[in-house]
Amino acid sequence: MLQFNFLLVLALLITACDTGDAMRESSKNNPTIHARVIAADNGCMGCHAVGVTVIGPAWKLVAKHYKNEPDSKALLINSIKKGGKGNWNNITGGQSMPAHENRMSDEDIAIVVDYILAL
Repeated sequence: MLQFNFLLVLALLITACDTGDAMRESSKNNPTIHARVIAADNGCMGCHAVGVTVIGPAWKLVAKHYKNEPDSKALLINSIKKGGKGNWNNITGGQSMPAHENRMSDEDIAIVVDYILAL
């Protein structure tokens, strides 16, 4: 029984970590799921979560911070593309966010930013 439970947990972890092309394609019908699949595929969830701070700020904090910023979408897109340091030092302890411009398409970045700002 213990071996079965271990194998089940292992299978679930592998599935959770590798969303794959089929999952990504099927998620396009739901913008929220699609954005989260993109974020997971690109390592965003290693440092961010929706409601709690991990290494980077919780996305709900980001949405709240940029809520009344007129160019919030452009600012966040640029931050994800170029990376950054210093905007969230009180939360990150000075950790920087790496640039994603060579790792994510502009379309995927925009989808994730739209999702964050809608929180």
